[in-house]
Amino acid sequence: MSLKEIAQMTGVSVSTVGRILNDPSRKCSSEEVRQRVLDAAREINYIPNASARTLRSGVRTEERIFHINILLTRFAHEAADPFYDELLMLLERELRTSGCIVGNVWRCAEFSDDKAARGDKLRELADDLYAGNERRSDGLVIVGKVTSRALKLLKTKEKNIVSINRNSTNYEVDEVLCDGSRIAQTAVSHLEKLGHTKIGYVGDCHNESRFTGYQKALAQGHLEPDIDYIFDTVPNESGGLSALEYFSSLADPPTGIYCANDILAVGMIKAMGRRRSRGYMPSIISSDDIDAAQYTKPMLTSVSLPKNEMVRFALMLLLDRIRGGHRIISRLEVEGTLVIRESCRSLRELNEPEYYI
Repeated sequence: MSLKEIAQMTGVSVSTVGRILNDPSRKCSSEEVRQRVLDAAREINYIPNASARTLRSGVRTEERIFHINILLTRFAHEAADPFYDELLMLLERELRTSGCIVGNVWRCAEFSDDKAARGDKLRELADDLYAGNERRSDGLVIVGKVTSRALKLLKTKEKNIVSINRNSTNYEVDEVLCDGSRIAQTAVSHLEKLGHTKIGYVGDCHNESRFTGYQKALAQGHLEPDIDYIFDTVPNESGGLSALEYFSSLADPPTGIYCANDILAVGMIKAMGRRRSRGYMPSIISSDDIDAAQYTKPMLTSVSLPKNEMVRFALMLLLDRIRGGHRIISRLEVEGTLVIRESCRSLRELNEPEYYI
């Protein structure tokens, strides 16, 4: 299938289709158009022309084409967290560049939920995913946290699995890990260096490595934990909005806050912008470094995850296992990088910037 056919299916130009498929991070004038092109590419199992790719690179491509499924476990729909959407776009591009066909793209939040691990619900969900699939895929890429029981069920469906995660699978499957505990410790340490001793946490607290890292960082800094400074919430924008309202109601709120992901921090900054006051304006730091982090006011300080490398390493592990290159469970660990912007201020700083999106 060609770019021309996708263009005919979607009603856009061939050049637009090419730009979207070749550069997932590229801004598109219409998000609806971009999604339409990606959906069409999946529908027709599009991969780049192998002959053209060989002429450009001088490298012979393998004849066999692998069919790879993708499972995103944190959210049930695309718009909940842009971080996963960004990873998905990169992953689809790398799969096509490698001559693979993107099979199913599933979103199933229950696979990351410990409560859903009880009973037969997970088994039914796993069976539903693979119901009606005539051919068995060659491999599965899991993006996001996955419970042990869910992983065991998925291993009965797929022989070759790789995980891209911040919470380790504990050597259940191959994985590329950017350790959430270390991410949180980097973020909290930055707030400590700015003089903050009252540091809050916003995010998931259940079997979550970032929450564990937050607790470790407080202990290492000899800071007293305060249960009032912890806001347990689903990691989405509305959770950030609610967190700001909660902290602002405290008699002695935290001066610095670590949000487990960027979209929570975006919600908090939006809430501060709505208040339009010189009242409660804490320093905020988060992790992931999604594209939107550069466009908040103030711009968001975040621990950036090397998304491109995580995707490439994951595909390298998966294809190597499919081809019989390795049999032992393997882990590649990558490091997050602190990106300092405007949302974190010294405790001594008196002039506070205006917060709004």
